[in-house]
Order: sequence, then structure tokens, then C-alpha cells
Amino acid sequence: MKTRIISGIVMIALVIAVLAVGLLLSPLAITLFIALLCAVAVYELLCNASGIKDKVCITGACVYAVVMTAVLDVNISKYLKASALPFCVTAVYFVFAVIMILKNHKDFKLDKIAVFSAMPIFICYAFNTLLGVINHQNGIYYLLLLLNFSSVCDMGAYFVGVTMGKHKLCPEISPKKTVEGAVGGIVSAVIVALILVLCFNRSDKIIATLLLTIPLCIVGMLGDLFASSIKRAVGIKDYGTLIPGHGGVLDRVDSILLIAPILYMFVNFGVI
Repeated sequence: MKTRIISGIVMIALVIAVLAVGLLLSPLAITLFIALLCAVAVYELLCNASGIKDKVCITGACVYAVVMTAVLDVNISKYLKASALPFCVTAVYFVFAVIMILKNHKDFKLDKIAVFSAMPIFICYAFNTLLGVINHQNGIYYLLLLLNFSSVCDMGAYFVGVTMGKHKLCPEISPKKTVEGAVGGIVSAVIVALILVLCFNRSDKIIATLLLTIPLCIVGMLGDLFASSIKRAVGIKDYGTLIPGHGGVLDRVDSILLIAPILYMFVNFGVI
């Protein structure tokens, strides 16, 4: 637990430092940070979870993650003046994946083919919606909401589950999660969402924000359970070991990656 707490403090300090540099000096610092996280997440999924060991495959997928983060970033894309570039980069990666699968066809069964050819695309999209949320003019507010739907809800669910949990939520995938914990997590997130709305003077969106907190927390739980189901299916405890006491990047952002695209949609439509 001590290691987990120390790692958590270090992660929070790192995120605050990156945001400070990005907001005060250059937003490209945030882009680079998200790009690196995306590349590590792709590496963890392909190498650690799927068992793909070919260095060219792993390197190509990680490079794709970094390049896609760059070309989709609003602060970079305005200089590129090529709206079709993200589609071109994805097409190039897909062709690369097909070539590598054919080259190593003896090592690629259907599960590895699906993961290698498709999952980096979905992971990159999710990370880029996270970057889009941060780059919004009210990015700090929306980032705190996102963390509320994921981390605050998760912590609330943990403490309520430990003290009051009786009914298992999904015992075959995550034995420690309980229905009482899930309800407690959602209630915690609603309270924090109300505080954030009032602190950032977003009272005009208070009803929509509080109403959407419930389904977005549920989406975060689904993301967590989905990530756990993959780990259970392949027989691993964590996706990686980068963060002592927490596992890998994917272990920390599993719920965020499912919430971010939906939150990004609501933000762009002015709903929340």
C-alpha cells in the first residue's frame, strides 16, 4: 500500500507539472506526454497482453501511436493543413500490419491478428479524445470532470465496497467489486461533480452535468471490467510494471479511455 500511495503522489505531481508546462509555456508538452502514454499503452497491449514479440511489429505500432497523436492535435494540425492526413496515417499503419501479419503468419492466430491490426487504432483514438478534452478552452474543468467520473468514482467504490459491500457485481471478472461499492462510487462522483460545477461557475450546465455523471461513471466501470476481462482471459495480473503498485499505463487509464470519447462528444456539442 505504501508503494501504491507513493506512486500515486508521483503520478499526480507529474501530471500537474506537464499541465503547468503545457499551459504556461507550450501546449506541445501535453501533446508529447499524451503521445508517450499512448505508445506505452499500445506496447503493453501488444507485447504484454497479446504476446506479440516481433520488435518491428511493436515498434511500428508505437510509432503509429505517436504520429497519430501529433497529426490529430489541434495545435499541430493547423500547420499541416491536411485534413486527410490522419486517415492516410491509419491506412499506412493498416497496410503495415497486414504485411507484418503475412510475414509472421505462423505466429499470428486470429486473436493476435485482430489485436495488432485494430486495437492500436482504437487506443490512439481514445487518447486523442483525451487530448481534445484537455485542449478545450475549459480543459482543466473537463479534465477534472473526467477524473471524477473515473478515479473519484473508483475510490468511492473501493471504500464503500470495503466497508459495506455484500453483493458481488461481477465475481467472475473482478471478485472484489460489489454493487454497494458501485453505488457508493457514483454517489461520490455526483457530489464531487456538484462541487466542480459550482467552483468553475458552470451552474448553467448543472442539471446536465449531474445527470450525465451517473451514466459516465457506469461507462468507466464498464471500461475497468472490460480491461480486467482481457487480463483474466490472457492470464496476467497487470498490463505492465511501469508504475510500482499500480501496474502499467493501461491499468491506470482503462476507464478513462472509454469515458474520454463520450465526454469529448458531449463537450463538442455543448451539452456539458
